[in-house]
Amino acid sequence: MSASAPFDAGTLRLPENLPPELLRQWQSAADDRERAQALTGMARFMRDSSMRAAQQLGEAALELAMQAGAPEEATLALVGLGFVAAHLNQPDRSQESVARATELIHEHGLSHLRSSVVNVRALTQMLIGDMNSARQDLQEALSTAQQEGDPGDIGNALVNLGWLANSAGDPGEALHQLNLLEEHIHTLSDADIIHDLNNYLHENRAAAYVLLARRARDRGRPEAAEQAARQGLMVLRAATASLRTHPSLTTEVLCHAHESALHLLLGNLSGAQQAADRAAAMNSDLDQQLYIEVPMCLAELHEAQGDPAAALADYHRALSIVRSQKRHRDTQVILRAMAALHERAGQYPQALQVLRDALQDTQDALERVNTAAQRHLSLAHDLQQARQDASSWQDRLRHAETQARQDPLTGLLNRRGLEEGLPALTGNGDALLAALFLDIDHFKRVNDRHSHAGGDRALQGVAQVLRAQLTRWPHALLARYGGEEFVLITPVTDAAQAHALAEACRRAVAAHDWTALLPGTNLTASVGYAVEPGERLPEALSQADEHLYRAKRAGRNRVYPPSD
Repeated sequence: MSASAPFDAGTLRLPENLPPELLRQWQSAADDRERAQALTGMARFMRDSSMRAAQQLGEAALELAMQAGAPEEATLALVGLGFVAAHLNQPDRSQESVARATELIHEHGLSHLRSSVVNVRALTQMLIGDMNSARQDLQEALSTAQQEGDPGDIGNALVNLGWLANSAGDPGEALHQLNLLEEHIHTLSDADIIHDLNNYLHENRAAAYVLLARRARDRGRPEAAEQAARQGLMVLRAATASLRTHPSLTTEVLCHAHESALHLLLGNLSGAQQAADRAAAMNSDLDQQLYIEVPMCLAELHEAQGDPAAALADYHRALSIVRSQKRHRDTQVILRAMAALHERAGQYPQALQVLRDALQDTQDALERVNTAAQRHLSLAHDLQQARQDASSWQDRLRHAETQARQDPLTGLLNRRGLEEGLPALTGNGDALLAALFLDIDHFKRVNDRHSHAGGDRALQGVAQVLRAQLTRWPHALLARYGGEEFVLITPVTDAAQAHALAEACRRAVAAHDWTALLPGTNLTASVGYAVEPGERLPEALSQADEHLYRAKRAGRNRVYPPSD
C-alpha cells in the first residue's frame, strides 16, 4: 500500500466466521475512521483463531486510519499489530509497530494508550529472552494503566506479570500476581473484560500449579506434588466453566495441555492421554506457534508410556519451531528436558551434547539481545529522520514502513521483507521451494578480533558474496535473518539443484579474499537446506534450520545434508 494508491476498503475480503455485531459495525461505518475502528475490532476477534488473518485486518485498519487522518485509530491498529507480531514470533515487526505507536502517542498526546504499547513491548522482550527488560516494561505498563484508570490495561499487565513469572520458573510470584488480578476482577463491571481476564486467570493459575507439582516431585516430596496437582485440576474445573461462558480456543488448548501434565503427575496415564489428545487436535486448528505446552505434554506422556524415542521426536519438533524463531527461553526449556531424558536413559554423551547446545544458544541469545537494543535505537533514528523528510505523520509512517522491510546494515531483506515476499513464491503450492540457512562460522571471534565494526563489515561482505551467487536465480529471496545468519528461498527443480546452490554459496564465502575487510582473517560458513512444496514452506524452514545446526555440529564450513 502506498500513498499514491489509496486503500480501497471494498476490495477487502473479510473472514467468514465474524460475529454479526462486528459485520454490522463494518457495514454501517460512515467513513474511513469508523471503518478502521471496525477492522481493529475484527482483528482483535480473529486473534483466537487465526493470527495471520488478524494481521491482515490490522494492516488494513492502519491504512484506513492513515487515509482518514486519525492518529488515535492508527495507534490502536499499531498496538494490535504489535501484539499479533509478538504472538507470530516476529519480534522485529513487533518492535517496529511499538516504535511507531510510541511516536504517535508523543506527537498527539495519546497518553491513555501508552500502557497498551508498553505491554506489547514487554511481550517482544520475553520472546527474545530479555526477561528483566520485560519485567520492567510490565511494571511500567501497570503503573501507567493505574494512573490512567484503565481497567482492561491494568488486568492485561497483571496477566502478563503472571505469565512472565511462570515463564521464568517462579510459580510463587505468578500466583501472587494472579491473586492481585483476581482482586482487580472483583472491582470490574464490564462483562467482556471480566470474562477475558477470568480465562487468563484460570489458565495461568493452572500453569503455576503444574510448576509447583513438578518442583515438589523433583525434590522428593510426593505428598506436596499430589496436593499441587489436585489444586491445579480444581482450577481447571473453574476454567472449563469460564470457557463455556466466553470461549477461547487458545486458552482451551493450553488448559488441556496443563490437564495432561497434572494427570501425569498424579500417575493417571489414561487421563493424561485423553487431555493430550484433545490439546493436540485443537492445536492443529490454531494459526500460532507460540506455545510449546502441547508438544511438551506429549513428550512427557510418551516417556511415561516407555517410548523415549517418541518423546525425543516431540521435543525435536518443538525445538525446530522455537529455534527457527530464535526463542531463547523456550529453546532452553526444551533442551533441558531433552538432556534430562537422555540422563534418565543413561545416555550421558547425548545429554552432554544437548547441554553444550544449550550453552551455545545462551551465547547466541546474548548477541540477539544486544542486536535488539541496537535495532530499537535504529528504529528511533529512522522515525526521527522520517520526521525531517516527510510533511505529515501519515507520510512518516509509510516511509518507516518501507524501510522496515530492509536490513539497514546489509541492504538485504529483513524478516518482515522476507515474509511479505513469500506469497509470490508460495502461490503455486505444488512448486518445489528450497530453503537455505547460512551462518557465518565463529562469528564471535570476528567481533572479538576486529570489534563490532569489523563484524559489520563481515556481514556486509557476505551479503555481497551471496548476492553475486543469485544472478541465475531471478525469483530468489535473500534476507538477513538475524545476527550472522542469512536465509535464501528460491524455486528449484529438485533437491540436487538446492544442494548445488547451497554448496556454491558455501564455497563462495570460503574462497573470497577477506584481507582488505578483515586483515588476517578468513571467513567460512555453514549451510543447511531443505526442499518442500510451496505449501509446506514452514516445514522446509524448520528442517533447514535443524540441518544448519547439524552442519555446525559436524565441524562447520559444510553443507547439510550432503549430496547423495
